Amino acid sequence: MREPSSASTCANDYGETVDLGLQFSGMNAAGMDTTGMNAPIPGMPTAGRVTAAVPGTPASDNVMLRPLADRMRPKHLDDVIGQDQVLAPGAPLRLMASPTTMQSVVVPGAALLYGPPGTGKTTIAHLIAEESHKRFIELSAVNARVEELRNSLSAAERLKRRGEETVLFIDEIHRYSREEQDILLPAVEKRLVTFVAATTEAPSSTLAPALLSRCIIVHLHQLSVDGLNQIVDRAVASPDGLAGSVTLDPEARKLIVLSSGGDARHALTTLEAAASRAASQVAPGEIAVVTSDDVRSVIDNIPSYSVDDHYDMASALVKSMRGSNPDAAVYWATRMLDAGEDPMFIARRVVVSAAQDVGLAQPQVLQTAVAAAQAVELVGMPDARVPLMEAIIQIAVSPKSDAILNAANAARKDIQDGKLGIVPLHLRNPTDADHRAAGNGMGYINPLEHGGFVAQQYLPMGIEDAEYYKPRNSGVEAKIGPWLEQYRAAMRNASGPADEGETGTAEADAIN
Repeated sequence: MREPSSASTCANDYGETVDLGLQFSGMNAAGMDTTGMNAPIPGMPTAGRVTAAVPGTPASDNVMLRPLADRMRPKHLDDVIGQDQVLAPGAPLRLMASPTTMQSVVVPGAALLYGPPGTGKTTIAHLIAEESHKRFIELSAVNARVEELRNSLSAAERLKRRGEETVLFIDEIHRYSREEQDILLPAVEKRLVTFVAATTEAPSSTLAPALLSRCIIVHLHQLSVDGLNQIVDRAVASPDGLAGSVTLDPEARKLIVLSSGGDARHALTTLEAAASRAASQVAPGEIAVVTSDDVRSVIDNIPSYSVDDHYDMASALVKSMRGSNPDAAVYWATRMLDAGEDPMFIARRVVVSAAQDVGLAQPQVLQTAVAAAQAVELVGMPDARVPLMEAIIQIAVSPKSDAILNAANAARKDIQDGKLGIVPLHLRNPTDADHRAAGNGMGYINPLEHGGFVAQQYLPMGIEDAEYYKPRNSGVEAKIGPWLEQYRAAMRNASGPADEGETGTAEADAIN
């Protein structure tokens, strides 16, 4: 038995003073000291969950009260179905799951699991901790805010100081702001934790670049029909599942699998509900047969929304707004919301569409879209669908222009092609005497003091006459186009050195 260590304190990386007093006794079959492994850690947030992912820890006495999808989580990485490519021997996730004493190569310290719902992201995170004999701290970005996140990292640091490693898993990490994600950087950089995060959204658009660059990105794929059949059959037979208390009619199995949209959790939830209905119609102890009628009776109560639906309906919504069809746009948005789609996902698509497909043809549309996104956060569902639909309909019925997107793409192409000229001297910032002595800002003329127009150079040498923004003849842009052409003509026709600048009331009158 190990004697209790003397209590001591030190400052951690999160500005707290932590008690390092340890009290251990007992060993498990793997030779690891596990006494007190399930004891709560001081300061651990209620939104999180800490478990001792060590072989030999007792299972819950109420395991059969948990949902079928939870009971049927694989107990080993070898049992995970449908993700063979990312769980092959030597793959990064396999290395992360190796016990520290068996690691002979550099092991990734952070992974982002990206994929549709029900593909095993949470399960794989659990198993990485289980098989590597590490503690498991689980947070959901839906309800664990900054304080809980900091407390979790502090808990991991306390464990680290007493020789225990931790897997920190954050589900739906795309719900965290960039600032909240940045809190994780010190812990990830110093390997205070093995960091695993899960997201259903494109990492490049939802994760902070600094955090993303420190993670390996693992794409989990939608489950195949064969894979789902295996999962359903395993659940029917397994002692942790339905334990053979029912049998499945082939048509019922087919309907369960096809209605799941590649989501194992959805399939098991449907199976459990259908099996319950079938069992209620036979005598106790009698094996019930789950029929397609049993499945159909519960499918309407379980939203069917696959990863393909997620992206296909989002695409249909955007294209309906772009196509000026408010009826179709409202339909697809409602389909998504009723299936349980995150309304902020829709709101983000609406904001992008307002700028990308309407733009300056009707500038106030973007304001409406942003206000709708804010309303989703402020009001919440179901009431938030009304301002969301207002923005969607306004985009659909507004004049369209992609000139802003085209301008951004054209400028980016020039930059990627190496057109990286220096900032003209007169446009530079004269921040102090040294910069002013170097000529920064010298010769700049404020157009507002000269009728609104000054013929001076604004782009770098070599692309002085580049034209990126080309307004469409639509809405407000129909008026912007002639104005911009007059402005550009005046700039081309102005005489005198560009750096010195030239003003002219005639030109100003023409373009104002």
